Amino acid sequence: VSEKTEVQLAGIQLAQDLDVARTRALTTREMVRVAFNTSTRTYGGYLDDDGNGTITESDVEWQALRGFGVRELPARVHYGRGAAGAIPGDAPSGAVTFPNGRIEFDSRGLTMPMGTRGVVYLANDNDPNAVVAVQVTPSGNVRFWTYRQSGGWQ
Repeated sequence: VSEKTEVQLAGIQLAQDLDVARTRALTTREMVRVAFNTSTRTYGGYLDDDGNGTITESDVEWQALRGFGVRELPARVHYGRGAAGAIPGDAPSGAVTFPNGRIEFDSRGLTMPMGTRGVVYLANDNDPNAVVAVQVTPSGNVRFWTYRQSGGWQ
């Protein structure tokens, strides 16, 4: 598998997991969080299973999500931008641009606090041009971007 394909597949998986998290928030009418840990190269999904408006990122909460639990990035993929700059409209900051490295969806599938947006950049260890971005808009929609060395983000 090529470096670009590896990153593409990891990005597609992340986009699908974010969609699962948002859908679970809608179907359960409870808050859901996806938290990113750049040092361990993992992310996890958590559901406010007791409806108290608080997520502690416990085992019970990730099991309650019944989606993807805690997922580790593939061996040669990490959070990062490689040779790519920011996607259009994103501030030139880190590899995960969500506040506190996490995104939360309310019972209507909207990001919280209201208006929160962010991007997760994934890059390959061996090819700085193999980069994708997964963006979440304030309405909770997920958009997938691919970096093309010759043409920027698409």
